[in-house]
Amino acid sequence: MHKNEYGSLHIKNLTSHFLRTIMSNLFLLVPLVGCVSISSAQQSSLNLMPVPSNIEVQQGRFVLTSAFDVSVRADKNDAVLYRAVNRTYQTLNRRTSSFFKTQYITPSAETSPAQLTITVRSKTSGEIGVDESYSLKVTEQNIVLDAATTQGALHGLQTILQLVYKEDGKFYFPLVTINDKPRFKWRGLMIDVARHFISLDEMKRNIDAMAVVKMNVLHWHLTDDEGFRVESKQFPLLHERGSNGDYYTQAQLKELVKYAADRGIVIVPEFDMPGHSQSWFAGYPELASLPGPYRPGPRTQWQNDHPDPSRPPTRSIADLIKNMVSPTFDPTKKEVYKFLDKFIGEMTTIFPSGYIHIGADENNGMAWKLNPEIVAWMKDHQMQTTDELQRHFVKRVHDILKKHDRRMIGWEEIYNDKLPKEAVVHKWIPEGNGLTKSYGTANDFASKGYNTLVSEGFYIDIFMPAYIYYNNKSLDSLNQTNVLGGEAAQWTELADNENLAGRIWPRAAAVAERLWSPANVTDVDEMYRRLFQLSIQLDEQGLQHLSNYERALRRLTNNAPTDNLKTLTDVLTPAKGYKKLFAKMTKPTNETQQTAPLADVSDIVFCDSETKWAFRRGVGEYLKKNDPVLENLLKNQLIIWRDNDAALQPYFQQSTRLAVIKQHSANLHDAAVIGIAALENIRSGNQPDASWQQEQLKKLAEYKKSFGETELEIVSEIEALVNRKLSPLPASFPVF
Repeated sequence: MHKNEYGSLHIKNLTSHFLRTIMSNLFLLVPLVGCVSISSAQQSSLNLMPVPSNIEVQQGRFVLTSAFDVSVRADKNDAVLYRAVNRTYQTLNRRTSSFFKTQYITPSAETSPAQLTITVRSKTSGEIGVDESYSLKVTEQNIVLDAATTQGALHGLQTILQLVYKEDGKFYFPLVTINDKPRFKWRGLMIDVARHFISLDEMKRNIDAMAVVKMNVLHWHLTDDEGFRVESKQFPLLHERGSNGDYYTQAQLKELVKYAADRGIVIVPEFDMPGHSQSWFAGYPELASLPGPYRPGPRTQWQNDHPDPSRPPTRSIADLIKNMVSPTFDPTKKEVYKFLDKFIGEMTTIFPSGYIHIGADENNGMAWKLNPEIVAWMKDHQMQTTDELQRHFVKRVHDILKKHDRRMIGWEEIYNDKLPKEAVVHKWIPEGNGLTKSYGTANDFASKGYNTLVSEGFYIDIFMPAYIYYNNKSLDSLNQTNVLGGEAAQWTELADNENLAGRIWPRAAAVAERLWSPANVTDVDEMYRRLFQLSIQLDEQGLQHLSNYERALRRLTNNAPTDNLKTLTDVLTPAKGYKKLFAKMTKPTNETQQTAPLADVSDIVFCDSETKWAFRRGVGEYLKKNDPVLENLLKNQLIIWRDNDAALQPYFQQSTRLAVIKQHSANLHDAAVIGIAALENIRSGNQPDASWQQEQLKKLAEYKKSFGETELEIVSEIEALVNRKLSPLPASFPVF
């Protein structure tokens, strides 16, 4: 869109136009790495995420036509590679509607020079630590992808898909030379399917999205108090009584393992123990530390089922965590280890990964202290604390895993001075969080010789904006020798099959970039420009984060038009931190259970508002340049927000779910009025009136309050128009 077109905008289409204009046209692309040279004409083609480790851009472009063909020079038995090549080829064909002449790329096809030549020197399976590097060179005549391994080629193919762009009705590749490799060998996403069961199809869509951003590990949290999601033929009561009917058959599990491997992704299963294990005991209560009966599901109340009269009543969340009695394995029984030996042996036939995650987190030992036989056993074995008993359990399970040729991963609670060196320690607890003690930093574990994973600061279930994860300091100054990498973590107390994709994506791509790209790639504005472009790409390939959002809006309006509601919800985000979760968990009915509907506005709005980021960029640029074109764009957007409240009043009257955000709508109206007045003051050239500024800023501060567990996201930018200065983004937000 050229500048001379701005004046002819129709107000009803302004918001969409505003986003695209601000995000795509008004700002030159910040160099991705030091050696990059990019002209303004080429910027639309470089939406790479994660950023390659080295990229050079030249003038010119490769034109994509129906003559596009592919040749592959690789092991003809590399089925994973050929399937990936065909997916890429067909995606390009579908995206461009070019009707490529070749239907399928096969090992028997001629390997003569083609427009795209792919060379892979070694066939590899999805293993952690293989060479994932690749090089890609695009000239006006051809494209050459060269990779040492199958995994590297898969990553290069994703880069090809991100490079293609459309201009003047045609499709092009920019002329680039890329030499790329990951910063860390382990780039994971943890998805919890125990709290809310996630369908196989939804898992596949998330795996596809992971592949796009070059993640290579799906950490699959398969068991917890709320559900046991794996079919076991050795112990069928695990899934029959522990899942409420929601579990994956072994055939489905193997199907997903293969699906992920085809995309260069390893699935690492997690079977949580000794705590978080209520669903295990629904079928096998004899494994537990305290008598049943047990059933899968969240605890209906955060209280002790077996109260200890010597303990004072709990008064805070910290007390609850410290004193609650949770269903826990009995580590003193030989039968427990025999059971786990058979179960783990069975699981190794399903999950070929060399790793199994045992959880081992958040066990306060209360269930053990309340069992006299366990207390007596501890005394007989000279154990003074339940921490020592936890250590004993972890070591026994480690030995079972080693017997089955698997390395143990556990959350950082497994760490102790006698932990076998083969174990992988998974760092997650933030230092000084006030609720749970930390067992050390990632560097502490790594310096002791343990391979380490980092999820500290990457918990995406607490609704932080992407830049918070992007600026995560947990990766700074890490011991690169022993730190394998990290994982984004999505727990699902407040996510289900419908809103999961919108909770994970596109924010998880910010974590993926931190784990892949060089440490000096840190520009937040540039990250957001590419993040929102990536969101569209993920939607194109089938991820349902955008369509689920729009479907949920239709549900909230009872299928009435959603335009006005979307104008409001597009600038709302969920309240940040754990407040919503703890509020639901501590209710008598525990509203995190699987049947609880996640249909409130706070359940469906995105954690990053694209509208807010476009508006922020526009405000920042306007305050620098005082450009009348930008002023017109900003004012028209403010008019839409000002006039939106009146149109929403009938919706608030008809829906209790919408009524909770009624105040946000009124505040958006009032904030927009202030913003319009501020623009007029700036245009007039008058010095700002201090008393007027103070009065408006006081009002705007009130508009930052949470309603319906959501927050209004554009207030700080309107404050900037009032005081004529755009404040930096908050470096952090309260978690509790």
